[in-house]
Amino acid sequence: MEEHIRKTQFKNLCELLKESRKKQASPFVTLQATKLRSALAGKLFRKAYQKDSVVAWRSSFVPTEMLFALDIIPFPPESIISMFANSHLTDGILKVAEDYNHSRDTCSFLRGVAGSVIKDYMPMPDFLIATSLYCQGSAQVFHSISKKFNRPFYYIDVPFHCDRHYTIDYVAKQIEDIMQKMAAVIGKELDIDRLKDAIKYSNEARNYFLKVNELRKNKPTPMLGGEAIDYSIMLSHMFGCKEMVEVCKTLHEELSERVKNKVGSIDEEKYRILWRQLRPYYSNEIFDYLERKHKAAVVFEEVNFIHWPELNPEDPFKSLAVRLLSNPPIDFSKKWLKVSIGFVKDYNVDGVVEFAQWGCRFLTANTQIVKDALQKIPVLVIDGDCIDRRDYTDAQIKTRIDAFIEILDRKKRSKR
Repeated sequence: MEEHIRKTQFKNLCELLKESRKKQASPFVTLQATKLRSALAGKLFRKAYQKDSVVAWRSSFVPTEMLFALDIIPFPPESIISMFANSHLTDGILKVAEDYNHSRDTCSFLRGVAGSVIKDYMPMPDFLIATSLYCQGSAQVFHSISKKFNRPFYYIDVPFHCDRHYTIDYVAKQIEDIMQKMAAVIGKELDIDRLKDAIKYSNEARNYFLKVNELRKNKPTPMLGGEAIDYSIMLSHMFGCKEMVEVCKTLHEELSERVKNKVGSIDEEKYRILWRQLRPYYSNEIFDYLERKHKAAVVFEEVNFIHWPELNPEDPFKSLAVRLLSNPPIDFSKKWLKVSIGFVKDYNVDGVVEFAQWGCRFLTANTQIVKDALQKIPVLVIDGDCIDRRDYTDAQIKTRIDAFIEILDRKKRSKR
């Protein structure tokens, strides 16, 4: 019976996709690398529905190297919900979740996951893995779903006291234990050489993307923020995959060519913007209005920050542990705040825009601290929801952007 479950789930998904009459044609696909990235994401997505695939649902910070090394398909349900939102398919999914007592006060990504499971749109997992970074809700939802499907749930506890000497060994042991358990379930030996290969691919992709982030410091910046921000999904879910190296290499080559020829992302770059957090996936209007209407180039997004050192293939478990422990929000006051201030300087930023996701208590709790720390840099905070469009008002947000641009303009004129 179980071999037919994913076939039924894929059929349900196809029926859902037929309902989409408003899928957005993104105005931000200007690079071949972006097309390669989308193709790779689609390939992994389709494989997750195949009956002979081994699939692990994973929250955003679970290292994918540990999955690719075991030929396990990583499936990111929270990111898939953003794809549904892009096609305007989440209204009904969220309503179903709310009918089952998932409050609108909670994270819409997780409500979307719950609603999709209820409607049987997502592929049955073989494993579910979550970390304590930084969302406690994902672990709780994943654990609940593991009971529904009767599948193993694994949890990686990443301590906030990341600077203590024993934390690397503590996290590394959890990663190794989980890999051993998954290997045993699928009847494989844990091949350390495969894990080393995955880490080598990860390092290659990382090095190219570091160069990409450096290229974006140029004026004019060579890449649209509306195009760049969705690379965060790739950075979260595809490290350790050989094809990701080609995506990052292609992106680096394309941006290098643009910088060499002084080709900017927009016709006339008037202002430089740092973007904090994610975006509303059901609308491209904010980025389009900022970048194309007001010539305010989004030169960097914090979600695209490569925060970890190069991994050591000869010590793979500790390397992956270091990657988890180096995540800046673990230690907000010492790491993340310093990193945010550094971006403003490094990218020669005129202003900061933050899309503050309703339901994410962890991230929005730090918004005022950042505003206070940046002092003379104008900050626009747009309170909204990345997935749930029911309270989104395009005209109101554009009015706030207009006022923000006026502030940037006055500040520029005062310096002349």
